[in-house]
Amino acid sequence: MYTLEHTQAVSPTAVICENLQQFGGAPAKGDPDPRAVWDCEEAFAGLDNILDILVDEVAPDGTQLADERESLLWGFVNTLHMQSVRLDRTVDRLSPELKNLQRAQDGTEINAWELERIIERARNLGDRRDAFEQLRDAAAERYRSDTGNTWRPRNGSHTSRTSKLTSAAIDARDFLRARESSKTQAHLPEGTLVAVTGSKPVDNAQTICSALDGVRGKYPDMVLVHGGGPGAEKIAARWAESKGVHQVVCRPDWTAHGRAAPFRRNDQLLSLLPKGVIGFPGSGVTENLLDKAVQLGIPVKRVKV
Repeated sequence: MYTLEHTQAVSPTAVICENLQQFGGAPAKGDPDPRAVWDCEEAFAGLDNILDILVDEVAPDGTQLADERESLLWGFVNTLHMQSVRLDRTVDRLSPELKNLQRAQDGTEINAWELERIIERARNLGDRRDAFEQLRDAAAERYRSDTGNTWRPRNGSHTSRTSKLTSAAIDARDFLRARESSKTQAHLPEGTLVAVTGSKPVDNAQTICSALDGVRGKYPDMVLVHGGGPGAEKIAARWAESKGVHQVVCRPDWTAHGRAAPFRRNDQLLSLLPKGVIGFPGSGVTENLLDKAVQLGIPVKRVKV
């Protein structure tokens, strides 16, 4: 803290420079940023502290808030996820400007400097996105260990450029778009699509896992397709997570289709043209999907659970 005597002895510029040296300073928007993206070890340590506080102090065992712990942790992981998504979209918005500048290169120093500036900006944003992805993946692993469930976003895909997820979960809309976009395809799983559909009540989870093990033995590059529902589909998703099998998730769009959403979801799932469908019958929606698969000539295997 500066005393009156100290401020009178130095110039205002010197005070500013000393503060910048001691506390750091952010560059103006658009200027080169020499700062480190992040301190990885400090960030992960801080993340662990935050999660410990949420679990042990905000929603500890023995309180009613403990019932909200899973929802609380899910929301925290989602906050990190959405930050990563926002930065990724910002990088995408720079792409047209980069292309225009590349086409405009005429050997002049001004155009070359502008191109370098945008490239550096895109690289910095990409590095920030990667940092938040790593934090999200670490928080998602903590979510899994604390709740026993795998964290997934309610909408969109769960992939990672920076760490090898046990199994990526791809939204069906992203998967369909990938067939027309080489950029998206680079982040989506390749392999043999095998769909699973089933009802909520399940008496024998091992039957589901055994059936999936058999299919994977035949198709080692298997990619699991399912509706993201409870019961049989949730067990299948956990099986995929434990086996390192990538997933494509077709969730019903209740807002757009109302009560018809599960049946429209069935159509979307089958539009992916899976190699086959494993059905664990028990509901009308499941039977609808299996009947439509047969009509399309897609092999169907029914398994009782």
